Amino acid sequence: MENLNNIGKAWRKIRNDFAKANIDSAQLDARLLAEHAFKLNSLELATNANKQVTEQQLMRLGALAKRRLNGEPVARILGKKEFYGLEFKLNNKTLVPRPESELLVDICLEQIGQSQNLKLLELGVGSGCVIISILANNDNIVGLGTDISQKALEMAKSNARFHNVLERIRFLRGNWLEPLNTDKKFDFIISNPPYIETKEIAHLAKEVKDFDPVLALDGGEDGLEPYRIIAKKAKNYLNDNGFVIVEFGIGQEGKIIEMFLAEGFTLFEQKSDLSGIVRALVFQNFKHFTD
Repeated sequence: MENLNNIGKAWRKIRNDFAKANIDSAQLDARLLAEHAFKLNSLELATNANKQVTEQQLMRLGALAKRRLNGEPVARILGKKEFYGLEFKLNNKTLVPRPESELLVDICLEQIGQSQNLKLLELGVGSGCVIISILANNDNIVGLGTDISQKALEMAKSNARFHNVLERIRFLRGNWLEPLNTDKKFDFIISNPPYIETKEIAHLAKEVKDFDPVLALDGGEDGLEPYRIIAKKAKNYLNDNGFVIVEFGIGQEGKIIEMFLAEGFTLFEQKSDLSGIVRALVFQNFKHFTD
């Protein structure tokens, strides 16, 4: 970082280093790290391009850039990520929120509509980005989130407090539905469970396999073990005509549909991401009403 005597030169240098390293988001990553290192927002970074930098600031930026060049995602370096227009803090037991998971929020909010006093359960809550985004955008719903990781639950609780929804959400530690009593019934059960085959974990991109928690990635031998558990047990915790909404990996929808249909669910909807790839399924615990 020698001879980089102003903010503009300093952050453009790491942008160029990232580009040479074939980092797809070189411009964005460099800008975000520079904002963090120099304690500026995006506008200030642009308007202070000619401002002199100290050796300490350059060293701080250089250390951040080294971590990114080593494959660590920017969200991990900064300890936060934007999701559904909100900022979520992360730790080493929570996945970095993915844009495709915003589908779960869209679907749930659409189904809630103007309904009142609904109850939502998220299985594998992680950072809490999905359930918190739903509650932050609709005051007529309360939530409960489960996760096997205590550190993940602590992070989710912190994020819920930050977004002023903590009074409408509870968190329980345990694997999937295990922490719940069967007298608990919900209108929505949502989940983005691990869906990667165990043998594929070692072949994932470095920024995933080396920095995301394995528990949040490994879906078992065929990547579908969590879906079997949810499909088999969800009805015990779902109100009549309630919904189960799940995210999954590319091409897994066929087998997941078979699982839920075999347990008596009705396929209500399939949702695609912005690339046109089916990434979420909505199942209903449909009940016929009779006189």
